[in-house]
Amino acid sequence: MSWASRRQLKYFSGFMFVIALIVFAFIYPMIFKKATCSDLKQNGEETGIDCGGACARVCEEETTAPVILWSRFFPVVDTNYNLVAFVENRNKGTAVLNAQYEFRIYDTNNKLIGRRQGTTFIPPNQQFAVFESRFNSGESKIKSVSFEFIQPLLWVKKAPTLQLLPIHVEDINLDNNVDTPTLYANIVNDSIYTIPEFDVIAILYDETGNAINASKTHKSKLSNNDILPVVFTWPEAFSSIPATKDILISINPFSVSF
Repeated sequence: MSWASRRQLKYFSGFMFVIALIVFAFIYPMIFKKATCSDLKQNGEETGIDCGGACARVCEEETTAPVILWSRFFPVVDTNYNLVAFVENRNKGTAVLNAQYEFRIYDTNNKLIGRRQGTTFIPPNQQFAVFESRFNSGESKIKSVSFEFIQPLLWVKKAPTLQLLPIHVEDINLDNNVDTPTLYANIVNDSIYTIPEFDVIAILYDETGNAINASKTHKSKLSNNDILPVVFTWPEAFSSIPATKDILISINPFSVSF
């Protein structure tokens, strides 16, 4: 082979090498895809398919199911009742954005007379209440209510930041008027953050610890270093004298950026 031919071969080989590098750089990402938390595969540091490890989603096997502590019905007026479930999430750094649930209402013959479905969030490492207002039982007399989450829960990492903030309830006072009992309280926000819209749920217990009634109100916001009064009124007298007044501040942890 002549010197000119060897030179041409050298140039051609170099050219083909460059082309090969370009082609390899182009097809490499398609052949060797980087592990993500949405590729429907268990790869990288994941402990399940698109969950665990560095993923925001937590594998169901690594969580504990919420504990339904109780579910009750409380009279409002006539044949209308509020439905309440008291639930505990024992997962310290795990929450659910949208948890679908269902109340089932039974009469004195244990016959199903109605259902109430809805969606709620599940805060991390906390007891919380799920509240459905004014279920009308019609001509039936309610005997019991059951509660359950009806869809698989999508758990994600969420630190219990809200629980660490200096937000609390004070000045709880019950004016147990025979006709219209009224509960007053103040929500105090001593933090540096303004809290967006949230619910406040009041649950009243008798001296044996049984819940005897409940009510809910909605607030648009709670500014930092502010005090917000809340009032709950019932249109009828309680079945027994309230011994304990529990007021729950229900803030969606996914609605805040801190």
